[in-house]
Amino acid sequence: MALVGLINTIIEWGFYALFFLVPLIFTSATSELFEYNKMMLTYGLTIIIALAWVTKMVLTKKIIYRRTFLEIPLLLYLASHILSTLFSIDIHTSIWGYYSRFHEGLLATASYLLLYFAAVSNLQKRQAINILKISFASGVIVSLWGFAEHFGASPSCLLFTGKFDDTCWIQDVKNRVFATLGQPNWMAAYLDILILAALGFLGKNESQPVQNENVKYKKEDVRKKTDQKVPFLNFSKITYLSLAIIYFIALLFTKSRSGVGGLIVGLAFFGGLLIINNLRNLRSLQPFLLFSFFFLLFSLIFGLPFSQTEKFTLGNLFSRNSSAPATATAPATVSNPEIEISESGDIRKVVWEGAIKVWERYPVFGSGVETFAYAYYKDRPAAHNLLSEWDFLYNKAHNEYLNLLATTGSVGMLTYLAVILVFAIWTMRIFTNYLRINTYVQTRNHTSSLRPQSEASHQPPVTNYYLIFALFGAYITILITNFFGFSVVIIGIFFFLIPAVCYLILLEPVPAISMVPNPRFGKSPPVKQAIPGLFSWSLIAGLTLLAGYMEINLLTMWQADTDYALAQNYAKAGQYVESYRRDQESISLNPGEPLYRDDFSYSAAVLASAAQKENQATLSAQLADQAIQNSNIAVTTSPNNVNFWKTRTKVFYQLTSLDPKMAGQALEAITHAVSLAPTDAKVHYNYALLLDAVGQNDAAITALEETVAMKENYRDARYQLGLLYQKAGKINLARQQMEYILQHIGPDNDAQKFLEENK
Repeated sequence: MALVGLINTIIEWGFYALFFLVPLIFTSATSELFEYNKMMLTYGLTIIIALAWVTKMVLTKKIIYRRTFLEIPLLLYLASHILSTLFSIDIHTSIWGYYSRFHEGLLATASYLLLYFAAVSNLQKRQAINILKISFASGVIVSLWGFAEHFGASPSCLLFTGKFDDTCWIQDVKNRVFATLGQPNWMAAYLDILILAALGFLGKNESQPVQNENVKYKKEDVRKKTDQKVPFLNFSKITYLSLAIIYFIALLFTKSRSGVGGLIVGLAFFGGLLIINNLRNLRSLQPFLLFSFFFLLFSLIFGLPFSQTEKFTLGNLFSRNSSAPATATAPATVSNPEIEISESGDIRKVVWEGAIKVWERYPVFGSGVETFAYAYYKDRPAAHNLLSEWDFLYNKAHNEYLNLLATTGSVGMLTYLAVILVFAIWTMRIFTNYLRINTYVQTRNHTSSLRPQSEASHQPPVTNYYLIFALFGAYITILITNFFGFSVVIIGIFFFLIPAVCYLILLEPVPAISMVPNPRFGKSPPVKQAIPGLFSWSLIAGLTLLAGYMEINLLTMWQADTDYALAQNYAKAGQYVESYRRDQESISLNPGEPLYRDDFSYSAAVLASAAQKENQATLSAQLADQAIQNSNIAVTTSPNNVNFWKTRTKVFYQLTSLDPKMAGQALEAITHAVSLAPTDAKVHYNYALLLDAVGQNDAAITALEETVAMKENYRDARYQLGLLYQKAGKINLARQQMEYILQHIGPDNDAQKFLEENK
């Protein structure tokens, strides 16, 4: 039993580490500071927890597995992802996830589901409560991190540069904090969950202990005991209320509209359930109402991130009531007319339109798990070219539901909604059960000695309803924030494990080793540990070696990514020799990742061109061959990745210094890129430049005319079109392009000079 106890401890602390460390871990050593490291840690802990779970089953010679209300929807959801991966336009990406996001690939989804089933099969109520408390501790660190950033002293910069300021970030981290989560909206979604969970501890969650059935009480004594006045705030509740307030202030510092909106909806739902369930005992609502007061207070102090509420902040109210004239106030910031930032809502509308078009093209299983970045290019609305983020790569639909619809099709979307719906129905059943059970019924059940024990065992335990409702409110915040954005690693963990925690909270205490075939409320027979034999120990040893191999592979993949990150930095600095070497290291450690080969191909092409100039023909040929081979592997592995075809174009164009015939292959690569991104103005522009470079001037003019038709304010395309018109002897058309630049885009010295020289 001691060994099984140790295994149970490993599983328990594995979950504690998951909820404490994942929100906090990040490093500047990797290509993506936040999500990559959080996903790698999640994989590592999942392997440990799964190994411990299987080992426990081997030792006990029992299938330790609890069937839950969410079992079938989750398995159907996993099956939809498997099918979507099989029919994917990029199987590699569907398995591992989009590089730089990593979350929600097939392996990530399988990991989350494995964690869910491991939790419900191995943990008990006490441990589920501890998971929430561990999350609160991590949330405090994240919040304090955000506080420091808000006042211009980012702990991240202290770690990266040794300076306790905010200069290490390109983003305005003082205006919108993101702490260790990587993006303000992600931090806001995380804090929403913690706020609702903390509020769940403000109610009276624990029922009175069940008395011995042989002890009888007078009804008058019971009523006298239950009518005792208990302070609505004690030290424990003050602590949880303080935590909720800390998280809320940090949430306001993110200035996330989706985060605050999600919290409001979650609070409204939670409060509504409490009011309905406590019509006869409104005093129990006092802690919730107290938080609502602080919600309004700090909203007035710091303001909500909505333009409609800005005038109601204390600062604006005081300035409005001030006796000083309006002209004495600080002048408003005047925006630069040359820089027009598109409103996020306008951007989302365009991206959502493209997501729907992707679904229409792949209606059943979608384009493939996590392939939105590739499929969207094909159906990208032309209106995207007129947005301020027109040349950004969108690897998510910025709406979790549309993203799933596009990438996993109707099948994936229906199974995802089934998971949500079944959890909602289960929660509402719990709610209606508690609604029927009033205080008098609870007291009568505790004191009745006439009811058979077998009958009592089938009654749901009247405990923790306050926390269950709060956690469902937290779940609703995920649904809201996902509608205006997309899920990340820690939100994915909560999405799948909040239902597990709710299920575990309703469990009655059971032995650590248990097998529950089909429990309603956690009743299960104890199972004794079997004596392991040689076969059992051999199986455990084999499983341990397999898990160790998987962990080493994870570390190897992580090291490969750090080399890739260095290669990118060297390339940006023009140090292609070091970039080439680092890419070689990445490929040797993780040869199956096409992104490393794509990056390596261009570094090798640059060095091949440099070697040719230094008359090192043999070395130049070898490097050119490496560049072409690795580019071939990259586009073969991910044939719908537009970026790989762009790189391939640059590779062959770079190699024209070795062989002018390479220009034809460069043109072939960019032509393929155009077919994958028919509405991308930048791809068309580069296509036109290459046509001009190979002497196809008329085709280049046609391509540029199509480009400016897609994006009428494309300055570079219009200027180049003007030069080509001039080259073709069409001076009037050339002047029209330069005049358009000056009249509709902005001041431009080159366009002005052209007009002066061609009067």
